[in-house]
Amino acid sequence: MKLFTKTTLAVAGISLASMAFAADPLANTTWQTFDEGQPKGVVKITESNGVFTGKLISTVSEKGKKHVGMTVISGLKADGNGKYSGGQITDPEKNKSYRMTANLSGDTLDIKGYLGPFSRSQTWKKK
Repeated sequence: MKLFTKTTLAVAGISLASMAFAADPLANTTWQTFDEGQPKGVVKITESNGVFTGKLISTVSEKGKKHVGMTVISGLKADGNGKYSGGQITDPEKNKSYRMTANLSGDTLDIKGYLGPFSRSQTWKKK
C-alpha cells in the first residue's frame, strides 16, 4: 500500500510540475505586424523566465531593413487568460519606447502602446 501511495504522489507531483512549466502560447511565436492596415514587419517573440521579448526579424521597407534584429518588445509578462502587461514597445523608426499591453486571442495579438494618457493600437497576425 505504501508503494502505491508513493507512486501516486510522485506521478501527481510530476504532473503538477509539468503544468507549471507548460509553455505560454505567446512563447516562440512569429507575428506579421501591420501599421494602418499595411504589412510592416515580422516580429519573433520569445520567453525567458516569464518575460517576453520581441525582435524584428524582417521588414517590408528598404529603409526599415537597418532595424532588423532590433528588440522591439521587452519586459512583457503574462497576466493570464491571454493578457500581457508590464512591457515596453519600441518604434524602430523613431527609436522611442512606450509602455505596452497585449491581448492574445487565437492567431491575433492586439498590441496597445501608451504615451501618458494616450494610446495607439495595432493588431498583429500569427505567421
